[in-house]
Amino acid sequence: MQNDQELRQTIEKAKKHDLEALSRIYEEFFDRIYRYILIRVRNKEAAEDLAGQTFLRMLERISDFNWKGAGFKSWLFRIAHNLVIDLFRNRQTISFDETVSRAGGSAEDLAIANETLNEVLESLTLLNENQRQVVLLRLVGGLSCRETAETLALSETNVRALQHRALATIRKQLKVKADV
Repeated sequence: MQNDQELRQTIEKAKKHDLEALSRIYEEFFDRIYRYILIRVRNKEAAEDLAGQTFLRMLERISDFNWKGAGFKSWLFRIAHNLVIDLFRNRQTISFDETVSRAGGSAEDLAIANETLNEVLESLTLLNENQRQVVLLRLVGGLSCRETAETLALSETNVRALQHRALATIRKQLKVKADV
C-alpha cells in the first residue's frame, strides 16, 4: 500500500468482505508475517500454517478492527504473535535441523546455511523475550517503533531501549565470535 490513507480505504473495503481488498492485504503483509513466524518457530511447514491461520483469523475478526487502538500492522502481527505463543504452549515444533534437511540442496550449502542461521539464532537466545520480540518485529516484520510498541503493549521508549540493548548484545556476541 502506498500510504496510510490507501491502507485505511483497503481495510474498510475488506471489512465488507471485498475480495480484491482482502487479496491486497494478503499480498502486502504475507511475506513479513511469514518471515516473522519462521524465525520464531524454525519450521517452514509450521510457519506456513501459522501465517495462513493469521490471515484466517484476520478475516474472521476484521469487522471488529478499529483504528482507535493499535494500527492495522500491529493488530495483524499481534494475531501472528499470539498464534506462535499458542504453538509453543502446545509444544508442536520440529527442530530447525529437521527443517533444513527437508529443504534440499547440497550437503555443503545446507551446512553453511545451518551454521550461519544457528549463529544468528544463538545470538537471539542471549536476549530476553521482550528484546527478542522487539528485534524480530522491527527487523524481520518491518514494523515501526510505534507499531512494535502497540503489538507488544509497551511504550515506544521501552521498545527503543530494548532494541538498543538487544543489538548491543548481538554485536558483542558476534565480535567475540570474530575474535576467536
